[in-house]
Amino acid sequence: MQEGYRRSQSPLLRSERARAADPTSFSRLTELLNTPIEISPLIHAGHARVRKQQTAAALAAQFQIEFMLTPGGELADGMRAFLDERAPLLEGPASEIHIILSDSALPRRANFPRILTSLAFQKEELPAIGGEVGKLFPAAQGLTQDVSIGALTFVLPALSATAPKVLGVAAARLLACGVWLFGQALSDASWPSSRLTDGLLPTARFPIPIPNGRTTAPTVDQSGPFLGWWVKRSAELLGIATDPSHFEDENRFYAPSRHLAFVASLGRLYRDTAEAMRSSDHSASLRAAYDALDCLEGMRWKAFDIATNPGKVRKVVNGLRQKLPPSVVDVALPLCERAALALEGVRDGFIDKGRHYSSAGLVDMPGKNGPQSLSWDKAIQMYIRLDRNSAHSFRQIEEDPFERALLFSHEGIIPGDLCYLPFLHLMDVLANCERLEAQMSRRR
Repeated sequence: MQEGYRRSQSPLLRSERARAADPTSFSRLTELLNTPIEISPLIHAGHARVRKQQTAAALAAQFQIEFMLTPGGELADGMRAFLDERAPLLEGPASEIHIILSDSALPRRANFPRILTSLAFQKEELPAIGGEVGKLFPAAQGLTQDVSIGALTFVLPALSATAPKVLGVAAARLLACGVWLFGQALSDASWPSSRLTDGLLPTARFPIPIPNGRTTAPTVDQSGPFLGWWVKRSAELLGIATDPSHFEDENRFYAPSRHLAFVASLGRLYRDTAEAMRSSDHSASLRAAYDALDCLEGMRWKAFDIATNPGKVRKVVNGLRQKLPPSVVDVALPLCERAALALEGVRDGFIDKGRHYSSAGLVDMPGKNGPQSLSWDKAIQMYIRLDRNSAHSFRQIEEDPFERALLFSHEGIIPGDLCYLPFLHLMDVLANCERLEAQMSRRR
C-alpha cells in the first residue's frame, strides 16, 4: 500500500516558465480554478491608480492585480498579453513569468490528518463538524493559525533569496503563485503609497549596488533555475510530509495527530524563514529566525545548539557547495555564506579586555564543578541561546552565575545577517530530503 501510494502521487508543486514568445508555455494556467476571488475595494481603487503608470514598481503592482483578478480560464491569454505589452518597458534583459502550481491534492492531503484529529476530539462534545472543507476541523484550527498550505507559503523564502528589492514579485491565487522575474533589480522600488499586495517587502539589508552600476542581485538566468530547483525539492519534501505511512503510533497504527503536527510545523518553518528574510526591522527578523530554528529543533531535524554552532554551520555550507547544482549555488550560497559569517561574527562582540576573554575562547567561567573554559564555537552557540531565551526575560541571570558572566562578556550586538541562518538550514533540508525520510522511518 505504501509503495502504491507513493507511485500514485503527482508533483504537489511544480514550476512552469511562461514566456510571451512561447504561447504553449501558458497552457498550465488554465488548470487554475475559476472560483471567484474576493478583491477588496482598496485593491480595486489601487488598480485604477497604477493602471496608467509606466514605472517598474507600478508594473509590478499591475501584474499582481491582473493575476488575482483574471478568471482561470482567461488567465493564459491575459498573462501572455500582459507580458507582451509591458515587459519591453523595462530596461535590461528580457523578463519572464514563472507560475508555481499547487496540485489540488496538496490541501486535501494536508487537511486529512486535521479532519481525523478533529473527529477524535468530537468525543469531548466540541461543536459538531460541518460546512466547507476548510471549516471541518474547528478543534485543530488553533494549531495552524496563520499557516496556509499552498503555493505561496512554500515559495516565499526562495523569492526573498532572489530579490534584493523587488526582483521577484509574487501574486497569489488559491492554487498558484505567479512570479515575474525582472531582468534587473527595480530602480524605483518605492511602491505606490497604498501597498496593493504583500508578497515581498523591499529590505535595506541587501548590498548596495557596486560603483560600476551592477548589483549582486541574481539575474533572470540565475534566479529562474534556482526557483525551479526550489519548487522541485519542496514538492519532494511535501510528498514526504503528506505521506501517512511515515506517521505511526506505538502500535503501528496511523497517528493523525502526529501527522498534523508535522505538516503544521513545516508550514510554520517556511513562513518564519521568509519572515526572517523579509523584515527590514533587525529585531523582528532575529525573532523570526529564532522561531524558525526552534521549529527545526521541534521537528527533530537539527537541535538549536547545533544549528547555531559556527563550526558545524560552516560544514553545512561546505556540504551544500559540493552537493548543489551550480545554478543553485550562484543564488543561494551567497546568502548561506553571509549567515555563516554573521554567526562567526558574533565573536567580535565579546569584550577582549574582559576577564574571561582569551584567544581560544572564554576562560574561568563559573561552573558547577569549578571554573570552566569554552571554545569560541561553544561560547557563540551559548550566547545565541541566551539571547533567544531573553524573550522570557533575563531573570535567570539572578540565580545563574554562568549566564550572568556570559551576558556581561558580550556587547550585545548581533550581526543582522543572522536572519539568513534559517534559510541556510532550510536549504540543507531541501538538499537532503532523503535523509529526512530515513530519520522519520527510524522514529516509528
